[in-house]
Amino acid sequence: MTDDLGLSGLLGLEGKVALVTGAGAGIARETALRLAAAGCDVAAMDLDGEGAEACAAQVRSLGRRAVAIQGDLTDHETPRRMVAEAVDALGPVAVAVNVPGGTAGVNKSFLDVTPEELHRVLELNLVSTFLSCQAEAIAMIEHGVAGVIVNVASTSGMTASPNLSPYGSSKAAVVHFTKTAAVELAPYGIRVNCLVPGTHWTQATRRLGQGPESTPEHREFFAAAARATPLGRLGEPGETAGVALFLASDLSSYLTGHAVVSDGGVLHTTARPALGGGSVPAALRDLLGPTDPEGQP
Repeated sequence: MTDDLGLSGLLGLEGKVALVTGAGAGIARETALRLAAAGCDVAAMDLDGEGAEACAAQVRSLGRRAVAIQGDLTDHETPRRMVAEAVDALGPVAVAVNVPGGTAGVNKSFLDVTPEELHRVLELNLVSTFLSCQAEAIAMIEHGVAGVIVNVASTSGMTASPNLSPYGSSKAAVVHFTKTAAVELAPYGIRVNCLVPGTHWTQATRRLGQGPESTPEHREFFAAAARATPLGRLGEPGETAGVALFLASDLSSYLTGHAVVSDGGVLHTTARPALGGGSVPAALRDLLGPTDPEGQP
């Protein structure tokens, strides 16, 4: 009983196999490392094979087994291959954390979004998560594992996301899909929850907001996002990776079908800035007349 009340016993992750997608960087990599520190062997999957291998190497340095898996989750065959590779290398997967996605560079008014751009973002965020969750759940059931799946959405899917409508819509769909998956998988003892991060300082966002090629618009967006957050700053990947660890662990054993937000409190405000806000959509410029060089009316 004393052992069970220790940290390892409370987390219940010792010796389990975890699969983390997007593990080459950011919140996903930090999640993989926290799972390893909690006793998991880790399959680190990423489009960037070198990033996946770097994450796997860090996991091994913590004394756990690891395998790096390279693949593109917008290829509909990849999720099942990914799970099969993880099982072959490490054994049945008990924890899966799905962190695919991004804006795919679509940052404009919904009036200007093409069908091709919309589909690209939906594939990257919703479809890849859906198919990954499907493959992971089937494998868990096949191996008799009462596992845990954590999908990752975004606060852009919980509130209005001007100029990021495909991204926000796809992440809102991930939140809703998680609820349905949780109900369908509950009879098999599989829990499914959704982690909802706000804006964080990842390698990619630092490059976008503070790098040498960062535009004034992007620098101001990240500065405004930090000012709007009640905690007064943007998140660090490790902070929200800790929430992913909680959702993967026995500490949340009676929690399923829920979206847990880690955003510094910004959803409780009305000050969340719009990325690229204020510009006139290209679709309306001929209708509304001349604009200044930055697209303002």
